[in-house]
Amino acid sequence: MPSQSVDVTVVVPCFNEETVLPSFHRRMLSVMAELPSSCEILYIDDGSTDQTFQHINGFCLGRHVRGIRFSRNFGKESAIQAGIDHAKGQAIILIDADLQDPPELIPDMIAAWKSGFDVVNMQRECRGKEGLAKRFSAKLFYRTIAKLNGRLHYPNEVSDFRLIGKEVIDSLKQTSESSRSFKSMVSWCGYKSIELQYKRDERFAGETKWNLWSLSDLAIESIMSVSRKPLRLFSFSAAFLFFVCIFLNLYSFWQGAFSASVFALLVISFLGLGLAMIGEYLGAAYQEIKGRPGYLIADTVDSESMEAENAGPASYGVFNVVSTEAIQQCS
Repeated sequence: MPSQSVDVTVVVPCFNEETVLPSFHRRMLSVMAELPSSCEILYIDDGSTDQTFQHINGFCLGRHVRGIRFSRNFGKESAIQAGIDHAKGQAIILIDADLQDPPELIPDMIAAWKSGFDVVNMQRECRGKEGLAKRFSAKLFYRTIAKLNGRLHYPNEVSDFRLIGKEVIDSLKQTSESSRSFKSMVSWCGYKSIELQYKRDERFAGETKWNLWSLSDLAIESIMSVSRKPLRLFSFSAAFLFFVCIFLNLYSFWQGAFSASVFALLVISFLGLGLAMIGEYLGAAYQEIKGRPGYLIADTVDSESMEAENAGPASYGVFNVVSTEAIQQCS
């Protein structure tokens, strides 16, 4: 791909987003047409099984659009890393394609970056129609992160929707771990940041890719990437429990009335939890030792190559072609 740089790269991770992607791209084109800065859109297709990449191919008939398709589904964190690795911009804006995060806020993010902030976090004002359980778990997650590593700035109610400047991009490229959490890594980098509040919309179309299991996995990865305190807390708790056991044994020796069965069950449960925690850290270490890349690229497409193929100048105003001729051409 050509190496010419732009001011801002908008990175869009996608997984089976064929129903919403045309509407998202239409709104992105409207935003880009009004921006004073030079921008590009970089779509990362995370192994979609629908027509997502065919849409991306069609989008590349216009200017300043590129697409990368993974060989399979590697997960959103890998898609984010690919965006960081291949972006040409001096700043990167990460946004999902589901239109819950309005693209129209991008000019405000760029303005904050140009005023001197290295990280522009978009902070939700409220969680809208989310259930009580999800609100409680989100609040618990942010409080846990804050307690585990108070030295990190980990703002509440901030998703992956944010802008990171060149210093942060270069810092992230220096890290080598394959198991990572983008939010945690940005917090770890530090630098000057600001939170801009906004109202998050409902999903425009399609279905969410996040369920209880994937959200729990993300929470565990985020905690493990910022702190070893869970292991330390387990060590201190185990030591405390050891002394309690000694005391109770001495007490039962003198009284002859203590039944240790219930307490033994508690100890076994506690040890099982600790072993599971240690296993998570060992699993992460094993993943790093293998040294496998975080993603594999099956295909790439960009505006310049599409322009050469079609022997005509590309422009922003090609959206009408995308949903019909371009998709048929790429099928």
